[in-house]
Amino acid sequence: MAPEGAAICDNCDEILDASFLGAEEITPVEGDKTDVGPAPTANRMPERLRKGSGRRAGGWNPSVSSAAAAGAEPRRPYLSEPAAPVLSPGDEARKAASDLGSFFRSLSTSDRWAAGATAALLLMLALPWRWTRQDEEIIGFVAAWPVLLLGAAALAFVYLRSRKADAAQDRVLRLAQLTASGGAAIFTGLFLPWATQSHALRAVGRSIAITESRPELGAYAGLVCAVAALFAALPALTEK
Repeated sequence: MAPEGAAICDNCDEILDASFLGAEEITPVEGDKTDVGPAPTANRMPERLRKGSGRRAGGWNPSVSSAAAAGAEPRRPYLSEPAAPVLSPGDEARKAASDLGSFFRSLSTSDRWAAGATAALLLMLALPWRWTRQDEEIIGFVAAWPVLLLGAAALAFVYLRSRKADAAQDRVLRLAQLTASGGAAIFTGLFLPWATQSHALRAVGRSIAITESRPELGAYAGLVCAVAALFAALPALTEK
């Protein structure tokens, strides 16, 4: 149902009165003007549309309103912007992985090795790094949290350099990346002897060493990744 005087149906866009297209000359109603010419006269509205509409002028069709109230998708206004598609969690994850892959491929060879080794170092922090008699296994995020900060800083410097920094800024970021990678390698190397603690007991002429704490597999794997990230950051100093 369309309101009285409407030339186009606001629900299905059907032309109800073609006079506004200029097919024939229409006598304008006094005082009723539009931006595109005279409004159509009221007596040209078909009889079936002038009677029994059961709706307010300018409102929506009652059947559409009832459908919306019942949970159906509401009808969009004519020429409105299309609704943005809603991505599922799987689509968002695939898009993020695609963006990460594009960023990784845009890096130079040395930066790829540095970023890959540093990312692997951060992943190793989820493994046990230290075993103690009191606390059993302790993961790297707790036992070696400075490595987390240094590794994240090295990745941040690689990202900032990839944003096409100028020559002076690029040189500073290269030095900062090397410092962060070197700090992570030094801390990881010192962590191994620091995590090794034992207590010696002498009884019946024998000496027994009781282990108080020891490094775990994650510490050794983290040391390998930290050294690889350090060596990958060294060639960046000589690149033009």
